[in-house]
Amino acid sequence: MPKITLIFIILFFIFIIYLYFPFKLKTKKITLNNQEFTVEIASTPNQLSKGLGGRSSLCDNCGMLFIFPSSQILQFWMKDTNIPLDMIFIDANKKITNIVTAQVGDLSIKYSSSPALYCLELNANTATRLNLKPGDTLNL
Repeated sequence: MPKITLIFIILFFIFIIYLYFPFKLKTKKITLNNQEFTVEIASTPNQLSKGLGGRSSLCDNCGMLFIFPSSQILQFWMKDTNIPLDMIFIDANKKITNIVTAQVGDLSIKYSSSPALYCLELNANTATRLNLKPGDTLNL
C-alpha cells in the first residue's frame, strides 16, 4: 500500500473520531448566592470563539466560564447560540463589572463595561433570580 494512501486512511479515522467523540471541556463547581453551578471552562482560542454556540439547551445549574489571557473590554454575540443567556462580565479582582441578558437571534455585540478577565454565561434571568449585581465579588 502506498504511503500516501495510508496517510489518508489515518487522517480519515482521526477525522471520524473527532466528529463522533468530541473533546469534553473541563468543568468546575462554583457557588453563587448558595446555589451550586457546574460550569464548563473555555480558555483556548477555539473554545472562546465557539462558547455555547450550537447547543439547544443548558441545564438550570450549568453554565460556561470564559477565561481570557488578559483583562480587556470583552465582546460577545449570540451567533449560532440557541439559548437565551445572562453574560456576567467579571474583572481580574473577580468583581462583576456588568450583566447583559442576550436573547436568541440578537446579533448585536454585547460588551463588558470595563476591562474584564472572565465572562460567566448562565441561563437568562439567573443573575436577577440570584440578585447578582455589578460590584459583587464572586468566588470562582
